[in-house]
Amino acid sequence: MAKKITLVFFLLLLCVIMIIILNDYNNILIPSGLYIGDVDVGGLTNDEARNIFQKLTEEKINKSIILTFYDKQWIFKISEYIEIDVDKSIDNIATYVKSIKKEGIIKRFIFRQQLKKSPLRIDPIIKYKTDKLPQLFDEINEVIMVKPINAVFKTDDDIVHIITDVKGQILDEDMLKKKIKEAIWTENETLVIPVKVWNAEKTKEDLEKMEIRVKIAEYSTEFDKTLKNRTENIRVASEMLNGCIISPGDIFSFNKVVGERTKDKGYKEAPVFINDEVIYDIGGGICQVSSTLYNLALLTDLEIVERMNHSLPVSYVPLGRDATVNYDTIDLKFKNNTGGYLLLTSEITNDKLIVKFFGNKKIDKSVELFSETIKTIPSPIIIKKDFNLEKGEIRIEQGNAGYVVNLWKRYADEKNEYKVLISSDTYNPTPTLLYVGERVKEITDDENINAIMIQ
Repeated sequence: MAKKITLVFFLLLLCVIMIIILNDYNNILIPSGLYIGDVDVGGLTNDEARNIFQKLTEEKINKSIILTFYDKQWIFKISEYIEIDVDKSIDNIATYVKSIKKEGIIKRFIFRQQLKKSPLRIDPIIKYKTDKLPQLFDEINEVIMVKPINAVFKTDDDIVHIITDVKGQILDEDMLKKKIKEAIWTENETLVIPVKVWNAEKTKEDLEKMEIRVKIAEYSTEFDKTLKNRTENIRVASEMLNGCIISPGDIFSFNKVVGERTKDKGYKEAPVFINDEVIYDIGGGICQVSSTLYNLALLTDLEIVERMNHSLPVSYVPLGRDATVNYDTIDLKFKNNTGGYLLLTSEITNDKLIVKFFGNKKIDKSVELFSETIKTIPSPIIIKKDFNLEKGEIRIEQGNAGYVVNLWKRYADEKNEYKVLISSDTYNPTPTLLYVGERVKEITDDENINAIMIQ
């Protein structure tokens, strides 16, 4: 009896093996249960599968998909944006089948049984035409994109608040590509455009971690607001500074933050110092902003990395406390050595420019600035001939004296008081011009007649 059972089992196994061998003879047929996309290619030869898939591809590639976002629509003509590589797609199937047929007979049998229960889909080779797709995505983004809004600090009466960030949205390009590929093989002609959340670069949580809580220092300067162009330049530069955050150890660059002073950015022509002369140039008045900020940095006891004084004295800050700037050549730089984050605010109130630093704690000692004039340089006298003045007449244009000035910083705490030399600056004098008349007075006919009568 046992021998009969063994013989029957052997015969059944032999039948199974023969079926497997017959099913994949000469490696020609694709196993049942294999799909390319949604196309069943099981039981077909590679050529048969290629022909069927080619016809289906020609049909699918010529249809359109309607991309929708609420009441907006875009027509996506598949043939304009997509290429389907039929040959490579079938080759992938063939390669996969060959890899299976290298396995043992038992494993191939098990694999075929699994395919009957769970068909396997192999994605066709689909390529997007990159020359047109970005343009379409840009058109869609113009409609659906909502830019995020960063969280910002706001100060009211020197109390620091945080205005929370607002998330935005943007086209999810990868997901849209995936959905379009899937929609090609379905009868669905409409596709809702997917979007993804666009997070703000600075969130409320990011700002809270900076622990900016109190005002550290403040400085202000006044300007003549009747000088419209100069006032506008100060306003534009002030807005660029307002809200700037300086990380611990970072070096602040005035030129980097404010940027190049051009007409496109709203800057206008106003008086500037060049070669000891006052001329009109784009961005005149910016140096008042940099000088005001320089004084704030000194009062906050920051490390000054780069600073240059004007060649001539200015009116808006004491001698030795100005900082000239010129894009790409002369900069104001200082380092945040406080150990915490700094928030810079800059605002204009009437005729006053006010800058402030906020941080996580106040300075533990008082800081005071004072200038010391070491030397006064007399205004040189330059004599010039003036042929518009009659001989013997004199006209004077008064120049200004120059100075050598030391700037000191005085520290004081509960225990002691001391001072530190910050800089020694030279301001050039401007010459006094003495115009001497050279024009000879012309004698009229009436004057000649009077002279003869006197004789």
